[in-house]
Amino acid sequence: MKLFYSTTSPYTRIVRIALMEKGVEPIQHLTDPWKDDPGLLAANPSARVPTLLLDDGRALTESLLIIQWLEITYPGRSLLGTDPAAALSQAGIAFGAIDAAAAIIIGRRMTDAGFDQSPVGLRRRRSIIEAVKRLETQLPSEHVETPTIATIASVVLIDYLHFRFPRAEWLPSTANLDRLSERHRLRPSFETTLPCDMPVA
Repeated sequence: MKLFYSTTSPYTRIVRIALMEKGVEPIQHLTDPWKDDPGLLAANPSARVPTLLLDDGRALTESLLIIQWLEITYPGRSLLGTDPAAALSQAGIAFGAIDAAAAIIIGRRMTDAGFDQSPVGLRRRRSIIEAVKRLETQLPSEHVETPTIATIASVVLIDYLHFRFPRAEWLPSTANLDRLSERHRLRPSFETTLPCDMPVA
C-alpha cells in the first residue's frame, strides 16, 4: 500500500496515527496537495490527502472513510474503545473544529489574512472556540490500550491549532487538551507525526 500525505494536513495525521496504532505500514509518499502530483492525481481526482492506494490499485480517500476501512479490515486494536458511541460523539466535536480551522487556512490562501475577520471566518472561529470549550470539560476516556478516534482527533486538533494559530488571543484555555497531547507524545504514532511545514523542494 501507499499513503499520499503532507506534513501539515490534520486529516492526514489522523490516518497516519491510526495506521501506526493498527500496525499497518504503507509506503509513505510525501506530497504537496496544492501542486499537481501526478501520482496523487491518478489515485484521487480531487488531489486531496490523505489518499491510501491499496495493493489492488483501488484508492481510499477522506480520513473518516479510511478509518472505517481500517476498523473493518484490521479489527484488532479497535479505535472505538469500549464505548463506540462516546468515542464517535467526541471525535465529531474535534473533527468539526478541525474542519473550521482548515477552512480558515484555506480562506486565507484564497483571499488574505483578512478572511479571519469576515463573517465566514468569524463563524469558523466560533466553531473552534465552542468545540475546545466542550472538549476541555469532556476529555476522551483513556482506559484502553489503543487510543480511540476521539483521543486521536482531540490531540490532532489541539496540535493543529498551536501549529496554525500560535499565540491566538481568541482561543480559550486549552490546558486539559495540552496535557492530553503531552501524554500521547510518548507514543511514536503521535510524536513522529507532529505537524510541521512542508520541506522546501
